Amino acid sequence: MPKLTRNSAVGAGRLQKVGLSPAEFGFSKRGAPRAGGYRMKIGVIGAATVGWTLAKKLAGKGHDVQIANSRGVESLVPRIVDADMPLQPVLLEEALSNDLVLLAVPWVKIREVLDRQLDWNGRIIIDATNIFTSYAPDFQVDDLGNDSGSEIIARLTPGARVVKAFNTLPIEKMFAPLPASGLKRVLFVAGNNEPAVKDVMNIVRDCGLDPVAIGSLAVAGRQMELHGALNGLELFSPSDDNKEMV
Repeated sequence: MPKLTRNSAVGAGRLQKVGLSPAEFGFSKRGAPRAGGYRMKIGVIGAATVGWTLAKKLAGKGHDVQIANSRGVESLVPRIVDADMPLQPVLLEEALSNDLVLLAVPWVKIREVLDRQLDWNGRIIIDATNIFTSYAPDFQVDDLGNDSGSEIIARLTPGARVVKAFNTLPIEKMFAPLPASGLKRVLFVAGNNEPAVKDVMNIVRDCGLDPVAIGSLAVAGRQMELHGALNGLELFSPSDDNKEMV
C-alpha cells in the first residue's frame, strides 16, 4: 500500500486521501488475505491518543485504515508523515462508510458524529468511548441512569452491530510494558451479535491483546463503563506460546 513519507510530493491542500484510490481500496467485509488472517476496511473516528494509537497498530498489521477527525484532512497529514504509517486521512463521512468503524471521540461529540442518514446494514461499530462529559482537571461522568453509552450508540445507528471494546484501561496502560514475559494483557469485549464480537476479538488480537468476550451490551457493556466493576481492572493471561504450559 502506498504511504506518505517525508519526501512525498503531494500537496496537503489538495489531499483528500493518502494511498489507494477508491477503486483500488474497496473490498468486502472480509477482504484480501494478509499475513496471519484477513484485512478489514476500518474507519477510525477520532485522532487523539486512543484513535491514533489504535489506527497505527491496525495499519501496522495490514488492515486498510482510514482516519478522520474534527479538524479535517490537512491536520492529519503531518502526523501521518511523521509516523510513516500507511494511514489514509479522510473526511468524516468517508470514514463512517467503512465496514468496521471505531469510535474514539469524546462522549459529548457522539450525537454530532452519528447524526446523519447512513445505511449501516450490519456494519460493525466498535465503541471505544467513555462517558466523560468533561476532562481534567474537573472530570465529570454522564449520568445515564439505567442506560449505557453503547446502547445509546446502538439506537443512534439502527442496523449497525455495536461492540464495546478498548475502553476499560487508559491507552497508556493498555499498551504498557508487561510485568513479566509470557503474558498478554486482557481486554474485555461486549456485544449482542456473536459474529461481530468475534470479528472485534480478532482486531483486539491484532493489537497484541487477549480478548475476553463477557456478554451483552446491556449487562457486560454496562460493567465496562466508568464506575462499572470492570472499568480499570487490569488482568493478564498466558501468551499463546505459554498457554499449553498452564
